[in-house]
Amino acid sequence: MSEIFQTEMPTIEQPQNKYAIAIRYGLMVGFISMFLTTINYLYFLKIHFMLFSATGILGAILSVILYWVAAKKQRQLLGGYISIKDAFQVIFVVILISLTISSVYGLIYTKYIDPECLVRMKESMLHFFEGIKSMPQESIDEQMKRMDETIASSQTPAKLLFSFASAIILSSIFGFIVALIVKKERPAIPQ
Repeated sequence: MSEIFQTEMPTIEQPQNKYAIAIRYGLMVGFISMFLTTINYLYFLKIHFMLFSATGILGAILSVILYWVAAKKQRQLLGGYISIKDAFQVIFVVILISLTISSVYGLIYTKYIDPECLVRMKESMLHFFEGIKSMPQESIDEQMKRMDETIASSQTPAKLLFSFASAIILSSIFGFIVALIVKKERPAIPQ
């Protein structure tokens, strides 16, 4: 009689999409990037150019940390073991989704939401350079000329595609390093 009450019900395994974790974390990183971009342009750029730059670097570090978390979650899903290839696959999908979201949002933000943000960036950069006493005026003028050229060409399709490809390559380098750290091969079974 006690066997009736101790009988376990059979469990039905739910099929797991191979890229479910990657998609979830890609969307998460993309939306965090959107939020940080908005805060960065609206507030930190007005405070100080170095704070604006530091926030951008911190956003990149946060992205790499979330790549690591996504790969660790995938490793848990696979039973505690993951190859470099599988870890990098997950991270690469996160990179593609998050960079697509942040690139499209960055374009929309600078073109439609706040078209003056690039001008404010130039003014903030000029103020920062003028604060450096040892920087000659010719160098400041040269930097401002480069900034004008960058602003003028930043919305061209070729420049946008180049920037997107560069971001994928740079992020993939960090993603591969994370995949190397996260990998855990199954022990070889002696024969």
